Amino acid sequence: MTDRPWLWRVAVAFVLVTLLALVLVPVLVQQRVDALREEISVAEPMRTLVTRWQFTLVRQLAAIDEQLLTGDTTQRETYREALLQERQITNELAPLARQLGPRVVEQFGRARALTEQWHARVREEDIFRYGGIRQPRLEVSRELDLFGRILGSLAAVDAAIAYEINDNLEAIRRSERNGVAFTLLLGALALLAAGTVIGIQSRVRSYALEAERRRSQAAAALVEMTEAEEERNRLLRGITHDVKNPLGAARGYVDLLLLGVKAPVAPEQKPLLEGVDRSINSALGIIEDMLDVSRSAHGTLAVNRVRVDLNEVAADVANDFRAASRTAGHRIEFVPAAGPLVTVTDPARVRQVLENLLSNAIKYTPSPGHITVRVRRAPEAGAPAPGTWAVIMVSDTGPGIPPEKRETVFEEYARLQQTRPAKGHGLGLAIARGIARRLGGDLTIADSQPGATFVLWLPIEEDVTAPTNEVASADETATTPSF
Repeated sequence: MTDRPWLWRVAVAFVLVTLLALVLVPVLVQQRVDALREEISVAEPMRTLVTRWQFTLVRQLAAIDEQLLTGDTTQRETYREALLQERQITNELAPLARQLGPRVVEQFGRARALTEQWHARVREEDIFRYGGIRQPRLEVSRELDLFGRILGSLAAVDAAIAYEINDNLEAIRRSERNGVAFTLLLGALALLAAGTVIGIQSRVRSYALEAERRRSQAAAALVEMTEAEEERNRLLRGITHDVKNPLGAARGYVDLLLLGVKAPVAPEQKPLLEGVDRSINSALGIIEDMLDVSRSAHGTLAVNRVRVDLNEVAADVANDFRAASRTAGHRIEFVPAAGPLVTVTDPARVRQVLENLLSNAIKYTPSPGHITVRVRRAPEAGAPAPGTWAVIMVSDTGPGIPPEKRETVFEEYARLQQTRPAKGHGLGLAIARGIARRLGGDLTIADSQPGATFVLWLPIEEDVTAPTNEVASADETATTPSF
């Protein structure tokens, strides 16, 4: 659920939309029903008007018949009154017919056309011009036939209105049924969505409980790690006080023996004493490396920042290792930067990093080998962070480091399997990276063929703004991308 937050949002949105639809659907259905009922309310008065229309036509026909049979001139006023009522009725029916639709409009138009045709014949005969009994030129059979067609068209108008009423009533019933069915469907969907939300909440609650359990475990593990780290620090302090001092005293006794203070040393004994002295020095070096690792990890590694030319520092280290490289059958090449590359850093710590890198290069490169120390200003495109950077690269022609192992080598006591045995305890690169980061830079491995290329990143700062002796806070960290 935590990796699919959209599912929760979709479920909640679906519930909200469903509830909104449950409110809107009845309103829309009611509006549709009201519109249909409005049409029905229009249709009922229309049927009454059609009946009245028929009645006025009958009155007109009766007036004509009375005039023809009796010669009663008063029938002219009766005819005109009925004709006027007919005009009023048709004027009222015209807009109402348009409201009911094309079927009613068509029948109404046909009926109106026939009545106008009948009135035209009456005017043509001019029945009411003369008084007395007379026979009109219009044949009575034709007149009655046309009048029957008029009555039939009016009946068709009434039938069309009745059809519209029945159609609207059926539409009302259909809308109400659909509204009920759709409301039930939405209710079911709302219940389903609510169930989904409840299920999601249950899963979220279970995930939250699991996350809380894992946080508790992580907190307990952090406490254990902190206690283990403290135990390790106590061990290192114990080594510093309980082991380093006796080893220093032992080295002093060996020196006294080599000097023959108590008695001359036999020639065959001198190599043994020198071996003891080397072993003691090696043990003291390991102890010092372990202390440096601890100081670096806790940010308490002291640095002394001064203005320095990195060309000079790198050149001095390369010259110091030329004799050792020749002994191992290697050649060291130094490539300085074009012109002075001045920055504010700790030259002793920079030397410590470079000495470690050159020592490893000599140690792990098969003879004859080629080792290159190159100093240059870092290209702007490859800078690890905004600002100006310098790099010191140490390259060799050894077996190289696989890409998947390029971070492993910086771990404490990490050793890669080599085709040839080499001395070391696996702390050098961990110390070197800690120093590089303490100086505000980093130590990375770049792609190179053949061999390996270690890149020491150092920020270029030309002004001494920090105290000459710095001790970092315990939470200080620095991370830099690889070159």
